[in-house]
Amino acid sequence: MTQRKCVLAGGIVSLLLAPTLLAAQDSWKATEEAAAKAGKAANFAEAERLLTANLKFAETLQAKDPRRPRTLLDLAEIDRAEGKYAEALPLYERALQIYTTIYGDEAAEVSDTLNGEAELYKSLNDYAHAEPLLTHALSIRQELLHPGDPDITQTQNDLGEVYTATGAYDKAEPLLLESLASRRKNPGPESADVAQSLEAIGTLYSRTGRAQQAEDSFRQAVSIFGKTVGGNHPDYANALENLALCYGARRDFADAEPLLQRALEIRQAVFGPEHRDVAASLDNLAALKKSEHKSEEAAALYEHSISIWEKVLGPDSPDLAADLNNLGAIYELGKERQRAEPLFLRAVALDEKALGPESPELGTDLNNLGLLYLLMKRYDESQKVYQRALEIRMHALGDHDPAVAETMASYANVLRALHLDAEAQQMEARLRTILNEQKGK
Repeated sequence: MTQRKCVLAGGIVSLLLAPTLLAAQDSWKATEEAAAKAGKAANFAEAERLLTANLKFAETLQAKDPRRPRTLLDLAEIDRAEGKYAEALPLYERALQIYTTIYGDEAAEVSDTLNGEAELYKSLNDYAHAEPLLTHALSIRQELLHPGDPDITQTQNDLGEVYTATGAYDKAEPLLLESLASRRKNPGPESADVAQSLEAIGTLYSRTGRAQQAEDSFRQAVSIFGKTVGGNHPDYANALENLALCYGARRDFADAEPLLQRALEIRQAVFGPEHRDVAASLDNLAALKKSEHKSEEAAALYEHSISIWEKVLGPDSPDLAADLNNLGAIYELGKERQRAEPLFLRAVALDEKALGPESPELGTDLNNLGLLYLLMKRYDESQKVYQRALEIRMHALGDHDPAVAETMASYANVLRALHLDAEAQQMEARLRTILNEQKGK
């Protein structure tokens, strides 16, 4: 009798548990779908809230339950979109480890994770890490999927962007063109995927001197993004910015500025006032103002940008050096020349510590500092700085790089100012030889 009761009790528990598990599964799925919808609309805070709640549930599941890595991956994608790279990377790594354990090294889920992690590294300009991840993801997808599948075209596009960024244009162009052709068929010519491809190809055209083709591609991307994701989405802002940079390159400042301003407004609304994309927008506006010879406005924008980068990257990041140099260059030619020196010195210290004493970036920092001392008639200091800048640039870039010629010309001026005429003549003779050889080429 007792045994029969136990059996009945067990049966009752099973009957009660099954609907509970089913409800949990439905709840997890519904939350994932809601988060995906929020992420697509660039409502990242809502997507993160939903996925964080889902992850708490997923962590209670068995080690090989696929809902756990799926939630980790989805949350990593949202963190990456928000620019929270430090939070996203361990999520990608955990998802990859679990998916590999469940399905093996060549599974579709593994390729999804590899592609996402590669995009994170790409956002950090770490192409050495991004390229092998994308190459692996592409090989998996090509093995598992039919040609033209959207997952294949996505990886082709992403890998093409890496090749563009690293100057491997001969590898980039066929990948990007194949991805665009496939996307025009599936999902269609007016899709956000096509706009993404057009933007990637526009960047390639811009890098390879095809300015009009680049502008046309960016204009098409803006139009399609406006119809698909809408005029308040970060993707639309990215395309606007690229189009504006084309206008700026041909000195059409009147058309460039409102586009850059609109991109800034979108990013501030989506990400908040202290995001890396907001800082990038400020940098581009500052560069435009500098080209327009509006030095005070440019300086204010660079100062604002630097304050954001310091919070996002930390005060010791070498990535700050570029803006420190840009701001210093404005001050050294203006009325507040003394404000340039601490900026250049800080850039020198950051790059020397992070990149080493022979990096070309350090050579640029020293070249800028040498010019400042020349303008301030601090010739002895300028000579020492230029001597080191020249040594670094010649070692890093070779004798015939334009940057080396630039440093030689300024160095010769310093030597003249110090009445070291024989040394100045030697430097000028070397410079003439380099310039003549460049003309011969």
